[in-house]
Order: sequence, then C-alpha cells, then structure tokens
Amino acid sequence: MTKKSIKKINLYIFLFVGFGIGHAQLLKGTVLDTLGDPIPSKILIKTSKDSKVIREFILSPKGKFSYTLKKSYDLKGLFLEVVATGYTSYEAYTKPTDLKDELQFNFTLIKEKIHQLNEVIVESKKPFTIKKDTVVYNVDSYADGTEKKVEDLLKKLPGIEINDANGVIKYRGKSIETVTLEGDNLFDYNYSIGTKNINIDLVKEIEAIENYSENKLLKGIESSDKVILNLKLKDNKSDISGTANLGLGYADDDTVPVDSSLDILGINKKYKSFAVAAFNTIGENVSPFDYYSNSITIEGIKDRDYYTEVIIPEFAVSQLTNNNLSNINNQFFGNLNTIFQLSKKMKAKVNFYYLDDDLNSNQFLESRINTLENQFTTFDNNFITKKPTQYRGDAELKYNLSKSSLLEYDISYRDETINTSRIILSNQENDFKSNLSSRNQLLKQNLQYTKKVSSTKAVQVNILNTVNNLNQDFDIDPSVFNDADNVLDEQNITSNKYNSNLNAILLGKRPSNDNYSVLFGVNRTKDGFNSFLSNQNNAQELIAAISNNNFEFIKNEIYNQGTYNWRLGKLVIAPKYSLTYLSQDLEQNTTNLTSKNLIFEPSLSLSYKVDKTSLLTVYGGFNRNTQATNRFFSNQILINNRIVTNNTPDITLQRSQNYGLSFSKNDLYNQFELSFGGQYLAQKGNFFTNAVITENTTRLTSFFLPERTENIDFYLVLSKLVPFIKTNVKVTSNYGIFNFKNIINNSSLVDNKSTFMSNSLLVKTAFNSMFNFNNTTKLVIQKNKGQSVFSNNLLQNKFELTITPSKQLSGAVTYDYFIPSIEDNTNNYSFLSTKLVFKPKNKNWEVGFSGVNLLNENFFFERNIGEISANTFQVNLLDRYYLFNFSFTF
Repeated sequence: MTKKSIKKINLYIFLFVGFGIGHAQLLKGTVLDTLGDPIPSKILIKTSKDSKVIREFILSPKGKFSYTLKKSYDLKGLFLEVVATGYTSYEAYTKPTDLKDELQFNFTLIKEKIHQLNEVIVESKKPFTIKKDTVVYNVDSYADGTEKKVEDLLKKLPGIEINDANGVIKYRGKSIETVTLEGDNLFDYNYSIGTKNINIDLVKEIEAIENYSENKLLKGIESSDKVILNLKLKDNKSDISGTANLGLGYADDDTVPVDSSLDILGINKKYKSFAVAAFNTIGENVSPFDYYSNSITIEGIKDRDYYTEVIIPEFAVSQLTNNNLSNINNQFFGNLNTIFQLSKKMKAKVNFYYLDDDLNSNQFLESRINTLENQFTTFDNNFITKKPTQYRGDAELKYNLSKSSLLEYDISYRDETINTSRIILSNQENDFKSNLSSRNQLLKQNLQYTKKVSSTKAVQVNILNTVNNLNQDFDIDPSVFNDADNVLDEQNITSNKYNSNLNAILLGKRPSNDNYSVLFGVNRTKDGFNSFLSNQNNAQELIAAISNNNFEFIKNEIYNQGTYNWRLGKLVIAPKYSLTYLSQDLEQNTTNLTSKNLIFEPSLSLSYKVDKTSLLTVYGGFNRNTQATNRFFSNQILINNRIVTNNTPDITLQRSQNYGLSFSKNDLYNQFELSFGGQYLAQKGNFFTNAVITENTTRLTSFFLPERTENIDFYLVLSKLVPFIKTNVKVTSNYGIFNFKNIINNSSLVDNKSTFMSNSLLVKTAFNSMFNFNNTTKLVIQKNKGQSVFSNNLLQNKFELTITPSKQLSGAVTYDYFIPSIEDNTNNYSFLSTKLVFKPKNKNWEVGFSGVNLLNENFFFERNIGEISANTFQVNLLDRYYLFNFSFTF
C-alpha cells in the first residue's frame, strides 16, 4: 500500500470518527399503548428496513427511554423498530438531514388481535394513521357492532363532532366542506345524505383531509383551509349494493308508526352512484333540508346572498332528544346522486332531490306583559299544519381541455312550496283561521375556467348568475283590521333577486412556500319587492286597500381582493385586503336613496405552530356591510293575527371590527384535545325595533341609528381519554357578553347587557365488557340587565347505556332529563327510549326493536322571562310508540 493510500484512509477515518463524535445523538421518548399506558419494549436500531443486522438496541422496561447513540448514522439515516410482546411492531425512519443532537419519539403500539382460521393468523390494524394533512381512521378499530350508518361511527371518532339537530360535521373545531366517496364529491354541501344513509358495513376507512383542494390543478398552489371527509369502500364492494329497511309498529294514539327506506350504492370504472328513498312518521329527517326548526345549513350559509329575504316566517320548534319528539311528521324523501366518467377528459355529475312532508304541531304561548303603562295577559293556542314540497336538480360538467386547463359548468334549479294553515284560539275578540302559501324558486349557473400557468401559478375566471323568485300569499279570517262580518285580510308579497358576478383570480406559490392571490371582479345585484295588504270578503272581492309597498334596490360593486401567506418557519403571517367601489340605489314609491362609497377592508392573521399538534392563532379585521333588504319596506305588512311590521328605510353602511385569539391542540395518539379562545365584535350602525304592545296587537317599527353594539365570546373545549379507567372525559364551555340598546313601547333608548353561559360535561366509557355508558350534563345560564333584570336557566342530562353481550346482539337504553326553568322547578321532564338489534352471524339481514317516549310525555312546557314579559311555551310531542325493524343488505 502506498503512502498516499494510507494518508487517504487515515483522512477518511479521521473525518468519519470526528463527524460521528461531533454529532452524537440522544434518543428520548415513550412507548405507550392506545389507551396511553406505558408498556415494556425494546427498540432495535438498524440502517435500513430490510437489514438483519441490529447495530444497537434500547431497553424500555417502563415505557420510557433515554439513550445516547454509540455509532454515527449521519450518512444512511436512522431506522428504528419498536417491539413489545403482544403488540404489533412499529417502524420509524429518520432521514440524515433530519438528524439532530436530540431526537424525541413518542411511539404508540397496537395490541395484536389474533384469530385462528385454518391456521391463518390475522393481525389487527392501527386505529388510525397520519399522512401529512390526512388522518385515516380504520373503521373496524372503532366499530363495535351497534353502528348502522356512517353517521353512527363518526360520532365515535376522535376529533370529529356532529350536530344532532342539522347533521353538520366539525373536524378539530372546523366545519367540513363535504363528504366525498372514493375521492369524488358526490354530495356537495348536502353531505348528510351520505352520512345518514350509507351503510357503515360498506366502508373500510374514513379520511379526514385538511388543506383540501377539489380542483387538482390548484393543489399545492392555493392556500386552502378547507376540511373534508373521504369514505374509502371495502375492496369487494363494487357494482351494486344496498340496504332495504322496513319498520312498522304501534303508537298510543292508535296510529301505525312507519320507518322504511331503500338505499343503493353503485360503483364501477364508469360511474359512482348513490340513491335513497325513505318514508317515516317517527320524526326522523333523513334529508339535508330542515323544515321543523328552520336552522341554516352549510349550503344555506354559502347561498344566502342569492336569496331574497323572507318576510313572513314559518313556524319552528327546537329539537327534543335524539328522536326529535317535537317533529310530528309524515316525510317522504328521494334522492339520486351520480357521477359519470364520460371520457378521459370529461366527467359529469347529476343530483336529483324530492321531498314531501306533512308536519303537525300544537303550540301554546302565553305572555304576561308588564309595561310602565299597564299590565295584561295574552295567549295564542295554535294548531298548525305545515306541508313543504321541494323539487331540485343539480348538474355539473368538468372538461379537461388539456393537462393544464379545466373548464367547469354547473347549474342548479330549486323549486320549493310550503303551505301552512293555522287554527288560532286567542285572548282576542275572535278566533282565527290563517293560510300561508310560499313558493321559492332559484336558478343558479356558474362557469369557471382554470389555467395552470406553471407549477407555481394558476389563473381562474369565474362567471356566476342567479335568479330567485319568492311569492308569499297570506290570508287570515276574520280580519284583524275590519270588525265587519265576513271580512278577511289578505297579504300578497312578490319579491325577486338577480345577481351577476364576473371575477378573475391569480394564485401563486413562491419558492419559500409562501402563497398569494390577487382577485379582480364586478358584481351587480338587483332586488325587487311588491306587497299589497287588503280587506276582502269571502268571495275574494276587494273591499279596501290597507297598505302597499313597492321598491327596487340595485347594488353595483367593482372590487379587488388580495391575500398573502408569509411562512417564517413555524409562523405564518397572513395579511388580506379588500378594496371595493360600491354604488347603492333604493327607489321606493316617491323616495330615492343613493350612495357611493370606496371601501377598504383590511385584516391580518398570525398563526404559530407550537408543535405538530398545537396551533396558536391571532386575527383582526375591519368590515363595512350593507343593510338587509327586509329593512327597506316602509308601509305595514301583516305577519300573523297579532304582528304588523314596517321600517324607516336606510342604506347607511354598517361598520364592524372583529378581533380574536384561539389555541388548539389535537393529539390523537394520546387522545387529548384542547382548544380555547375569545372573540370581540363591535358594530356601529344598526337597525333598532320599537315594539308597541297591546292586548290584541304588536306594532314593530324598525329604524337605523348610528349606535354601537358589542359581542365578547369565550370558549373552552377539553377532551381526554383517562387510560386507567378507560373513560373519555370532555368539557365544553361557552361564555358570551352582548351589549346592546333597545326600545319598548316608545321608551327612550335603553342600554342592555346580556350574558350567556353554556357548560357541558361528557363522560364516555370504553370498557372491555358488555356494558358501556355515556352521560352528558348541560347547564345554560342567561342573564339580562336593561329596563329590568331577569335570568333564564336550564339543566339537561342525557344518559345512555349500551349493552353488547355478543357480536350478534346489541342494545341501548337512553334516558333524557330536562329542567327547562331552574327557577320554576314545577315542570321537569323525563324521556326514556330503548333499542335492541339482532344480526345473525354470516347473514345479510338483521331485526330490531325500539321503544320511544316510553314514559309517554305528551307535551313539553317551558317558561322564560323577557324584558317586559313572563312567557310560557308549550308544544305537543310524539306519543309513545314501539317499532319493529327488518333490514336486508344486498
């Protein structure tokens, strides 16, 4: 060997040894099971996954370890294999570029479940895995046999919450955009069709995907904060499959409760399709449309700018228990959702909806009024029948013009009719009969072109056009205004709204991973409104005209918006702005209001990623908002047998400022969730309503004042799995302060301060036994200080015991306890229901039995205190019923 070769070898040895000594790594961490308990284990250190040579190893007898590496792994990286008796081994790899002086590891091992089937060993899968922005939940790891539909399992997944009233799903506190099926957006915002109706037996995994971009050309370019869920089906579920369910029973009112449905899922290379047809009379709402409580859905929030304002409201009742006993219905719902792969470049989607319902409700309202002038009592006993019918069709076409360009067109037509009749027994001189007929039609079209200019830039052009027509015809007999015999009042309202929008946006991503967007657009909105209130005789002949309104409101906007997400390590600084030239023109009768404004709306958000599971966010912004069009009619409109309303029109812009702070931590491995924060909202310039109340009528007059209102809200969510008792505990708390002003019976403007507090405690067990339970206790406290001081407090507790003696047999008992008014503890309510399901082994059918409202509570009665009144509200409930179900899966 030459001297030159020896020198080279010595140099290599010196560099290798010196480099290794200078970068000795310390490994620290824990080894836990899925419940968070430490487990004895050993960590094997190798240079590759396939290597059979163990270079070093670490013993972790108590689930914790701290070890300084004796060798260097800077050239090939560090490969760890964690092994423990009775658990599935875990593998981890650290790249050479990610090696640091100190490395922290937190390993979670899954227990092995071994079943012997002809000497074949089947091992359990991890309950969830994390892949960048996606959490993949393994359905088999969370299912215990009591779940029937996707929604039943979603309620058990960590990090996911479902609103029982409207089916809205939140993931890590954020509302999801949609639920896709094998990556295809089959349901859009009406995703509850899928979660409420797709059989969970068809689903293998549920993916929670953050930073989602539906347009694949924008993936990696746009800064998206959207969250979706994706359903991945089992490998053998293709072609046609479905479930048929028939439920019949007996109710105490001698009716036959019915709950029947048929859902069909079809999948192959050319199409994906899901259809459902359902009929029930037990208060269930399998549709995404809500006609009993009138709550706003996610789609309703997205599309509300395209609808004209409803002047005469429909009746509503709040949900009582999961069985929704206040919803006395007769609902049929049909839906078809299909995606066709027409060619390699073209894809089409169609959605059809049909709903027909017959809702009945008996609502009694009594108010003891105490004003400065006098005291009196009013009451109305309403017997209501509400019949909504909705036809709807959506179509979407996507055409890839090239690998870098996409053309999309979608059209939606919605036709909704609601007929509501009432018989009203009141303290007024007469009893009344009223009818309200409403028809609401919307045509929405959208054309969008996307061009991916490069790997870091894209351009989108969007053209949107909507047309909405709303007609409301209301009549009440006898007349509220005329004491003559055989005279009734008729209120006719015709309104429409036209919206056209054109915009273009540039999206980009810089080498530093900063995202930005710049948008330019124009928007035109035109609202038309006509109303006519008159007296008529029984032959529908006009006797006298009482009031009419006729206005047209035109709003034109030229706007520019910009965003920039500046990434500085763990910190993201996101400034935004909107610059708008706004023109408003309100023409009503002989008056004309116009305004032109240049509006600048800045906002700033700072997000700091504390660690992989924690995020701290601070934000603030300023806004200028236009007024709602239901404040623009000046002459009176009749709402019901008591209420007449009108306004003093004003188009002055409302100013608002919004600040907030939030912190969230979601550690799925340790089953720990913590989020808290606060928000401050101040608005200047609001419409105030003066209510003049007498024994027979209430006159509401709204007018604009440049006064200030303030909202301060705080929230806390804490959830933790306590491993040693195998119980999950969740605390949810909200506290709000609302400072506002009001006027009653021509009083002066009075300052009010309202506080609201809601606290709930959930305890849910996961015992390895046939018995488990979950209990939720909720306390709501509301206080108000204004012309008077009053408070309303309620307490609710829900206890559910689940029993699973075998995989074939499962049952549940649910007990709900309500104290609607803690101050008046005379009316407390108990609701008891039970359910039993038997599914034979290796069979595709099951039978079930359920009993609802077993204590037979017929009415729900609550009291609350208002500014000048003590109110009593009562609503009738579904009678006790028993239901037998037979389900067949094919």
